[in-house]
Amino acid sequence: MKKMCAILAAMMAFSTVSTMTIFADEVQQKLPLIKELPEMKELEQNNKEMESQYMTKSGTIKSIEKEKDYYTISVTQPDDEYGIIFTVSQNAFIVNSENGNFMTFDELKNDMNITAVIAKNAPMTMSLPPMTNAVGLVVGEQNFAATGYFDEELTSKDIASMLQLNISEETKIVDMAGTKKIFTQDDVKNQDCLVLYGITTRSIPAQTNPVFVMILDKQDIAEIEDGVVGVIEAEELQPEQTPQTEQQTPPAVTEPLPLPLPEQSFVPLREIAENEGFTVTWTANDKPVLLQKDGVTIEITVGQKEYKKGEEVLQAEKAPELIQSKIYVSGNILK
Repeated sequence: MKKMCAILAAMMAFSTVSTMTIFADEVQQKLPLIKELPEMKELEQNNKEMESQYMTKSGTIKSIEKEKDYYTISVTQPDDEYGIIFTVSQNAFIVNSENGNFMTFDELKNDMNITAVIAKNAPMTMSLPPMTNAVGLVVGEQNFAATGYFDEELTSKDIASMLQLNISEETKIVDMAGTKKIFTQDDVKNQDCLVLYGITTRSIPAQTNPVFVMILDKQDIAEIEDGVVGVIEAEELQPEQTPQTEQQTPPAVTEPLPLPLPEQSFVPLREIAENEGFTVTWTANDKPVLLQKDGVTIEITVGQKEYKKGEEVLQAEKAPELIQSKIYVSGNILK
């Protein structure tokens, strides 16, 4: 008898759980998707605005080439056989890691360790080595160099273990434009900054007395959907004026980075594609550029002559190239 009662009790419990599960599934189907709520979208946007729109990449200078109005700096990186190439405006800032003093391109030498400051929305080629634009450089490793968005408490969540700045009278604070103004810690609040710092506390957040703080220009926040990290053509990088000290003179040139003239048969991909009605997106760096129109998809990869139109593999006259934030392709590639 006791055994029979136990079996009946188990069956009733199973039935109750099953009914609750079905009921929960029905309720879940009727509930609005959280991601569609406008409050969530606004929250996500606010979170993006409180994230740094810059990042850093470090390495050792392998070679420096002077172009007309910019420099091409080839860098080797640990555990990376290809390294990376930075294009840097002649007016970009160069900061000494040890003391925050400004340097010139003439002082850069091979085998120097540098940290490049890069806008997160800056395009990067899919070639080997990859190439991208840097808005400035930090030379040396005497202090840590990091970018982060600092809130009202001067705390950044972008940096590992979080970092809080204790700004003192010895901290050098500047902006990217080289404004002749005495900046205070209030100017740093709610700003994207490059900081040079040494010893930190073991607290959470870690605290430090920074040697140098640069208030970085605001970047447009690009929406990222389904793995899309950027469009094929970002706005051309405006060179930043070298931050000035009393001994420095303001740079005379404030024009965009020069765009080398491509061959006559080369055309800017985005402009031509959009004129033809294509949607142009740039997915992750290891995937091709996608052009989509009326159910047709064209896949183009920088540095490769072969491209796909639907399932058909075609051959371009010349491999696509990325030249100062624009991809150029053979004029007949969309014919």
